[in-house]
Amino acid sequence: MHPYGPGHFWYRSGCYGPSRILWFAFGAIAASLWTRHQGRVEWHSHSNCVRPPVLSTQAEPVDPWSAHGVSRAVNGIAPETMSSDDKRRLAELGTLAGDKLVELSEATLDTVLTTVEVLKAKLAEHRAEREKQQEEERRRKENPPRIV
Repeated sequence: MHPYGPGHFWYRSGCYGPSRILWFAFGAIAASLWTRHQGRVEWHSHSNCVRPPVLSTQAEPVDPWSAHGVSRAVNGIAPETMSSDDKRRLAELGTLAGDKLVELSEATLDTVLTTVEVLKAKLAEHRAEREKQQEEERRRKENPPRIV
């Protein structure tokens, strides 16, 4: 058992000095030198763990989006091979989706406006109630009850 308590051994009254900063700087310098050394030596080329890079023999794709896995095809049909009926149906679906989106946004705005009107009415009611209580307080202060 320690005479000054169990945690006294680790407590140094806050005077750690610059040693923490120096050790941090030393570690940062060592890490940066190590990474620069690894970049120059390329020791991975001597191990059997890493596969050599595979050179691509394919030509670049014509459509830049297809390189990222994005296709412009709708339901598996490219836009160039779509018939006029498919294009018309796609335009109708786009219009229908736009109309539904407009209806949804209008309904949302109506709900928000109704909520605001209700809150405004509640606020006016509370304000009137507060003014009434303040008026009663003012009357009581002007005409205090007389105790005879």
